[in-house]
This record gives sequence, structure tokens and C-alpha cells, in this order.
Amino acid sequence: MNKKKKKKYANTPKWAKQKNKKARHDARIRLAKQWFAAYEGTGKHIVHAYRQKFKVDVTTALSDLGEIGALTPEQVAMKQQAEMVRLEHLWREKAEKALQDFYDRFPDSDDRFFFIAGYTSGGAPYGVTWEEMGLEPWEMPEDF
Repeated sequence: MNKKKKKKYANTPKWAKQKNKKARHDARIRLAKQWFAAYEGTGKHIVHAYRQKFKVDVTTALSDLGEIGALTPEQVAMKQQAEMVRLEHLWREKAEKALQDFYDRFPDSDDRFFFIAGYTSGGAPYGVTWEEMGLEPWEMPEDF
């Protein structure tokens, strides 16, 4: 069972092994110009193709494509705005999911009571209020 040990960065392209950010950027831009000249896909998917080729995030891909002239400044601005809307939507979904997880962890809570111990015969809840716990409604206690 003598296995060869793989190098950690065996598949890393040579341009990505540059020592500093400026050198990596310059090398990536130089290769991106060649890549764009040979690119045969549609303009609609150029950002996705660039990201897959150069393993960069959306913001970097947009700025690089704008720098090499593949996208006009108007297209870059429009796509950056769309990306910000997408990220904001993801953040909002994550916050809603966290809040829903909190509600699921404390099913016997509402906006007035931290813990609802029960209900009176008339249907009114009773228990420990948020104020009695020293918390704002739906604030996470420190000891959880």
C-alpha cells in the first residue's frame, strides 16, 4: 500500500502561483485577453465562463472583463447592481432562516412571552415575559 503523495496545489495554474496580488492580476489579465479572443460562447454567459476558467468571484470577474473590454462600463455596472441585489436576497433569506430556526427552538414563545407556561380557561397565555428575562423580544439569550 505505497501511495504517492499528491502535491497540495498540483492543479493550480502557473499564473495563480505568483507571489503578490498585482502579479497575479497582471498575469490573469494577460491570459484573459487571449481567452476572450478565442471565446465562442454567448455574451449572456461570459461572466460564468470567465469565473469557471479563472476561478474568481463575480466581482473580480466583472472588473476583469470590463478591464479587457469584453463588457462595456454600462454592462459592468448593470451586472454589479444585479449581483448586489442577489447577495442582498441571499442575506435576507439567511436571516429569515435563522429567525425561523429560533422560532422552531422556542415554540412556546411569542412577541410578549419568552416562555408560555400555559393558557387560562379564557384562552389568555401566561408565563415568563421577555422583560422578566431582561431581553428584548426574540433576542437570543447569552447562555444558549
